[in-house]
Amino acid sequence: MRMTFLKMLTGGSMVALLCLTCLDPVHAVAQAQAVPASGNGRSEVALSALAESFRQVDEEQKAARELLKTKLPADEQTRTEEKVVALGTKREALLKDLELVVTGVEPLNFTAPTGQELNLQQETRDLLLPIVQELKQLTASPREAEGLRRQLAGLRQQHLLAETALRRLEEQIKLVADPTLKPLLGELLIQWKKRQNDADTELAVAEFKLEELEMKRGGVLGSLRDVAAGFFRQRGRNLLLACVISLLIFGGMRLLWQRLSKLPALRRKNRAFGVRIAAVGYHGLSVLLAVFAVLLVFYLAGDWVLMGLAVLFLIGIAWTGKQTLPAVYEQVKLLLNLGSVREGERVIYKGLPWEVRTVGVFSELRNPALDGGHIRLPLRELTAMVSRPDEDEVWFPCAADEWVCLSDGTHGKVVTQTPDWVQLVLLGGSRRTYPTQMFLQLCPENLTKSFRVRSVFRIDYRHQSISITEVPQKLKAHMERELRSLIGAEHLKNVDVELSEAGSSALNYTVLADFSGEVAQRYSFITRAIQRMCVDACNQNGWNIPFNQLTLHQGAPTLS
Repeated sequence: MRMTFLKMLTGGSMVALLCLTCLDPVHAVAQAQAVPASGNGRSEVALSALAESFRQVDEEQKAARELLKTKLPADEQTRTEEKVVALGTKREALLKDLELVVTGVEPLNFTAPTGQELNLQQETRDLLLPIVQELKQLTASPREAEGLRRQLAGLRQQHLLAETALRRLEEQIKLVADPTLKPLLGELLIQWKKRQNDADTELAVAEFKLEELEMKRGGVLGSLRDVAAGFFRQRGRNLLLACVISLLIFGGMRLLWQRLSKLPALRRKNRAFGVRIAAVGYHGLSVLLAVFAVLLVFYLAGDWVLMGLAVLFLIGIAWTGKQTLPAVYEQVKLLLNLGSVREGERVIYKGLPWEVRTVGVFSELRNPALDGGHIRLPLRELTAMVSRPDEDEVWFPCAADEWVCLSDGTHGKVVTQTPDWVQLVLLGGSRRTYPTQMFLQLCPENLTKSFRVRSVFRIDYRHQSISITEVPQKLKAHMERELRSLIGAEHLKNVDVELSEAGSSALNYTVLADFSGEVAQRYSFITRAIQRMCVDACNQNGWNIPFNQLTLHQGAPTLS
């Protein structure tokens, strides 16, 4: 690791040194001084310090060897020999440091075996060790307090046992008159008093320690405050800096993408496959750079606790990612325009048709017939949809300022239609609002281009002889004349009268009248007027209009 850092600095990585200086100025200066600088003075400080260390070790080693030549006690002889060995080991370490400073090459790179097997258990231990040590340090005070409380509980129990034993011994001494037992009980009394005194002393000391610890901690809130303050003092700065840099990189990449997305190659309706791959790669690169920035900040700061936590977090994401891999695969297919939903095609979302404008992290859908007909959907919403090519179909059955008739009998003019609501103005000025999906379920009939009014009229069976010839002809002529007079000849397209059914009590005629869309607002009025005109034709021609009759059938009388 030290060699890597030396190569980084000697290789001209000024950005890394600048980040490290921002994170920990003292540590950065020390590292910069330890690394050879360019020119004759690149290792002057390090060589001077090593020379002083060599002199000190040699002097101590020489003095220890001279001492071994004299006659020493066995224990002192052993300690002196151990000191000589330790000084020799220290001198070997200094020699390796000297070799590193002078050559700039780590000697272990030549002595370490090239085919060394990876010890996963040891590597995991090295990764988790800083985190465990940090947790132990954070919980040291609470654990110490808990230990003192357990000790106090045990000492109080010992105090009670000692009191019980002393009381029973004193009572027994008063009752026993045997000259052999009495001295022995007296000795036991002295021992138990000593035990009680020791327990009381330890109890007083433990209570004092616990009180002092609680005063320093300041209670539960104080402990939380100290833990939070310690974390933000040691780790918070690194974590905040990592988050800020990561967000700046990710935000900058997103802003750049917004600028790039305005290019003609990215805005056209059917983008090339290579452009789609480049877009997917750009989004993936944005995430990777943001994650790499976090790890780089922790590395340059030497914060192995946060580095370990970040690595564990990434491992957890990778581990859970195998569960979501099929969904990610489908989303990547959508981004490449190879999935079930493709750009430029038509999908149904919440009962409404939409045109897929773009497929991306947030896909854009558009319905040109609706006010505000533009929505953004996350990519995962499209995975459950299936699109199909648009064959110049209508996007909504009506438009604003058009007249419609619904299956519930409502007749009105559309004034507003959005993805959420459709509002109609009825005759008289009142407004009726429908949820858009409910509006479509009512099968709106658009009257704006042209429309037909269908009306059924009944005459009596006594006119059966003329029901096929004279009645339809005269009724049609009367309807044409009256309707032209009522709404204008230019708005009446066609009139037809047919005998539609020979009913149980009357002959049923169907009047069909077609009109232009200019008189759509008079739909209800025309429907009523046709019935009135039919009655008027009956009056002029002497045709009877039947009424419903109720016929009672009496059964045969029963014999009693």
